[in-house]
Amino acid sequence: MTQEFYHQLRRSIDELPEVFRTAIVLREVRGLTYDQIATMTGVSLGTVKSRIARARQRLQQDLMPYLEVI
Repeated sequence: MTQEFYHQLRRSIDELPEVFRTAIVLREVRGLTYDQIATMTGVSLGTVKSRIARARQRLQQDLMPYLEVI
């Protein structure tokens, strides 16, 4: 089940729009702060927060069947 979950997680991340994928990977994988992401991507702090929130929401929706089992 774990391997299947991580496979689906990777697939869901890959299917995110590029701006959402970039923001969530910079935050959750690379551990950058919101301010660092804003500087790196050239967008406002509010935009970074919005993109990360939307990415998390989409990932949660995609992974809900796996999260209910765990």
